[in-house]
Amino acid sequence: MKKIITLCVFAVTLLFSTQNMTAQNTLEINAEANTKTKELRKVIKFDQTKMDDVYRAYQSYGIAYKKISNNLEANTERLKKIEAVLDEDLKKVLSEYEYHNYLELIRGL
Repeated sequence: MKKIITLCVFAVTLLFSTQNMTAQNTLEINAEANTKTKELRKVIKFDQTKMDDVYRAYQSYGIAYKKISNNLEANTERLKKIEAVLDEDLKKVLSEYEYHNYLELIRGL
């Protein structure tokens, strides 16, 4: 009986620690998306609506990047695809002039 109770307590402890790890990853991704959005807004002046859309684009980029970040060398194609999706999302949000500035100043292209 003691072994069953100990096993149950151990299982519940693992569940709580898993939720904390997931929440921490989400917080890190959101914080980085917020930082990158503010940096971009300093360089390229855009309104609050565009800022929200840019934040969401960086957030989805962060989620996708986190999935492959453990082995970037084996996932170079996926990284290029993720960056291309980010560029396309920002191209939809920003004006042509703003997007051109983004490519030159932030991406260095």
